[in-house]
Amino acid sequence: MKYGFIAALFIIVPLISIPQNTAQDITKEQSSYAFGQIYSGFYYCFKDSYKPQTAFVFNQGILGYFHEFSGKVSGRIMFDVTRTTHLDSLIDVDGNRVKYYYFEGSKYTAYLKMAEISWNINKVFTLRVGQLLNTEYLTFQDKFWGYRYIDVTYLEKFRLGNPADFGVQLDYTLKDKLLNQFSVVNGEGPFRHQDEYGNFIFSDNIQFYPTKNLTFKLYADYGPSPDTGSDAAKASIAGFAGYKNDKFRIGGEYAYVFNFGYIDQYDFYGLSVYGSLVLNNHFQALARFDHLTFGKPGNRSEINYYIAGFQYEPAKPFTTSVNFRYYSVDALPFVYVNFGLKF
Repeated sequence: MKYGFIAALFIIVPLISIPQNTAQDITKEQSSYAFGQIYSGFYYCFKDSYKPQTAFVFNQGILGYFHEFSGKVSGRIMFDVTRTTHLDSLIDVDGNRVKYYYFEGSKYTAYLKMAEISWNINKVFTLRVGQLLNTEYLTFQDKFWGYRYIDVTYLEKFRLGNPADFGVQLDYTLKDKLLNQFSVVNGEGPFRHQDEYGNFIFSDNIQFYPTKNLTFKLYADYGPSPDTGSDAAKASIAGFAGYKNDKFRIGGEYAYVFNFGYIDQYDFYGLSVYGSLVLNNHFQALARFDHLTFGKPGNRSEINYYIAGFQYEPAKPFTTSVNFRYYSVDALPFVYVNFGLKF
């Protein structure tokens, strides 16, 4: 297997290591258009105990449609393909694990990622209703990072918030300097309707642009304890700062989730720092470091995650990357070859 991997690298790397502007940004001027994303790749783990040690992977497949009416009202619908069902374990009333057998279904299930109606009330207020993308990380940091086809951003990777949810959102925009987004959502995420015991989650996201290239962002949300006997409300706070221009980008974010899963004092917190450098019209270098601490006081665990690699863009917007990763849990080193296409 190892010799096969080395041979594959001799074939793939020369194709990628050719003398990017980035990446996955597309400008569409039409008032109505379809769009899509295909993210795929291949990995090899240098640790023999990791199974499967090597495999082809499919990270994401998205298909969507956008239409605008008279500059005032627009609609956007988007379907994603990912793993939507998973049963990890069963435990009886005495705390013992129970054997189980069940059919999980496909790991590549299409689901409704976004279905938004947007109404531009005037120059400063916009109302959004439907299934809305998460303003904590998905509407801004995901684009700033710019390498989703390689891996999702910190908060999404460690599942510290739902990528989308059903609800309503009011945006306030002050020229090109300030954006404030207040949202009320079910709190159950994109895979479920509102639970009979659940309560809404209230959030506010503020983005400040002191200059064209510099952004500061602050997000906070609050979810009252569900009506299930739990006495812990969940709350999150996250901050981001980033600078980017045509030559490089650098950003960092910190997040703290209080009472994760509505469990009292079970907190998640940590940071992510990432950046990239444009080497020429086709080639970029990129790096990222994530750190997560989680658990209850006196019983905390930590995870570190590293990415370092290069991107080659043979034809916009088709991007490829060879990157190395290290996951501190079980000390796992990987090499990945990733491919991304947006249209």
